Amino acid sequence: MSIRHSGIRRQAAFGVVVALAVLCAGCVGSKRSGGSSGSDTAAIPLTPSLWLSPSISTAVIPYKDACGQPAVFSVADPLVEAVPKKLNRVFHGVTPQFGLEQRVTAAGVIEVGLGLKHIDLVIPRHIQGAYPVSVTLGAEMVFLAEDGKTLFAKKLQSVGRGEVTVTDQSCEVKGLEPIVQEAVDAVTEGLAKQVAASVRVREYAEQQKTRIPTAASLSTQQAGIASSASVTGGVQANRIAPPAGIPTASSRLQATTLTFHAIVRDESQDHMLQQGESLTIEVEVKNEGQAEAEGVEVLIGGEGALTEHFPQSVAIGDVQPGEIKRTSVTNRVMDLKDATQGELVLSVRSLTPLASLPSAKKFIFQVKPEKGDSGAIVSDVDRLPKPLAASKQTRTVVIAIGVGRFRDERVPTVKYADRDAEVTAAYLRAIGGIPGDRVHVLVDKFALKADLAETFDEWLPKRVDAETVVYVYFAGRALVDGTSGAVSLVPYDGTIASPNRLYPVRHIQEVLARLPIQRAIMMFEVSLDPSPGADPGTTPQADWGDGAQDDRDDVMWMVGNRNLQEAHAYEQGKHGLFTYYLLRGLQGLADVDRDGTVVAGELCTYVRGEVIHAAREQFGNAQQPLCSPPPGQGAVVRIHPMAKGNNPKPPAQAKKADTPADAPSQAPKPVDMGPKP
Repeated sequence: MSIRHSGIRRQAAFGVVVALAVLCAGCVGSKRSGGSSGSDTAAIPLTPSLWLSPSISTAVIPYKDACGQPAVFSVADPLVEAVPKKLNRVFHGVTPQFGLEQRVTAAGVIEVGLGLKHIDLVIPRHIQGAYPVSVTLGAEMVFLAEDGKTLFAKKLQSVGRGEVTVTDQSCEVKGLEPIVQEAVDAVTEGLAKQVAASVRVREYAEQQKTRIPTAASLSTQQAGIASSASVTGGVQANRIAPPAGIPTASSRLQATTLTFHAIVRDESQDHMLQQGESLTIEVEVKNEGQAEAEGVEVLIGGEGALTEHFPQSVAIGDVQPGEIKRTSVTNRVMDLKDATQGELVLSVRSLTPLASLPSAKKFIFQVKPEKGDSGAIVSDVDRLPKPLAASKQTRTVVIAIGVGRFRDERVPTVKYADRDAEVTAAYLRAIGGIPGDRVHVLVDKFALKADLAETFDEWLPKRVDAETVVYVYFAGRALVDGTSGAVSLVPYDGTIASPNRLYPVRHIQEVLARLPIQRAIMMFEVSLDPSPGADPGTTPQADWGDGAQDDRDDVMWMVGNRNLQEAHAYEQGKHGLFTYYLLRGLQGLADVDRDGTVVAGELCTYVRGEVIHAAREQFGNAQQPLCSPPPGQGAVVRIHPMAKGNNPKPPAQAKKADTPADAPSQAPKPVDMGPKP
């Protein structure tokens, strides 16, 4: 933005022209009425975990001081202080989490990230006086349920306004602090009020109240817990009943506090069970009390045939104060022919009295019918979908690369790779109304290593700014380094015998890390081979999202194949299997919550489930796509709107009809998700 002026006068206020692009779903002004967050309604009876994105914990706003030199103002501390303060008024409390990893507890997890940050200030050099300034902050908040589903997602933007002063003896700009604090308070207050008004979050809180059995209601047969409800001092009992004739030691035992986390993973990781599939229970128990917890066990209960495949209890042993112990058990699930779903309820018990009863964890899996007719009608995925919104995405960039044939005939071909790239680029352009000069497609002999380098090093940097969304699609072949797991793409002039002829994915990561983009969505349909001389048995898993992206939560990876194998081609759809379902999802079928918008997280989850199912049913082997970040991590990028939803709710029927093989496996309850077009 350029500002022209004439005749600068000393002691005169300088007018500032403010031009703000409002990209959020709603904006919060700097003037607000008194009262605490959510004061009109009761506090939500949850104590969710709170994870602050690195975009908040390291946030600084650049500006120029009175001497015209670059300067930065840190907003990390005000945000880190304000966010939990506001949310503690909405919930019964929040539990901050630190580090890059978060755990989704029964109370849910809140993720908060910072987007737009800008100081609008123009000061003539060394001219003493007062000058108007505006500080703009845009923040995003997501609430995730225990199972990783998004219940709430909002973007808000606030503007703080005021005046700063400078003197002719110093370059320092004085008075920024209260204006920044005003913007921080406004945006955090607005987000707190939004989540306080969320019907779905409040419904989830009520469900958490009713779905967990109390200590008095849990029977010994179902949960293996002693039937007494309390002991002296009001401490709830969650103890193993001693054998008859042996005196209890409760009077000598000091009560302690146990917490535990549990994950149940099915082999295909699609939350759908079928005959012969393995199921793994992973449990982590922590003693947060002052006394030793003796004889800790994990109890496995529930309803239906699923419980018959696991022992009633798994021993953890004694757990010292502050100690964490983990255990896991894996069994293959059989004899589910007549079952429609399976349920597991996990809880813990101890010989030592517990000061509070840890909440049980309940997991429900749908059971797939046995393999039958999977010949669903294939729709024409080459028919372009409807635009996402009336306005065009003039700052979005699309790079689509498809290499299915190679100059070196010893490199195996990849069927439909060029077609996949061309159609995917056309889809993204049609959905977003993206100008043609911002769509770059490279196929086969036009995808040399030099072409890829020119695209990412020269073409892309000239077309991005802080509001740019970058889509990168690649279909073809890649090699995985046998030591580091680093992935390198094979261009048209590449060869599997020489690493110097390959194009490293790490270079793309480094380019994106340098560019001032809003976010990037990476979609890769790849056949993966080990690097020359590497042992496939010891080659590590392909590294897609690490390294250059460690400090960013604005890049999402959708990779069609995470293992060393050929990616399947889907002959009926005339596309790669991953790309076929990617296009189906962009047509609107990935809108599983039926809110009218397909977001990135929905799209990848839909594609992953469909590819796993189709690979097993039609090809007899596994193909497991990768979604990174997964639910519970980096949720801000997961709610990026990708396409217009087109997933009509099926009519109600007395008897459940057979579901097409390419339909979503299970539609969750509607969620309040993300910015709407």
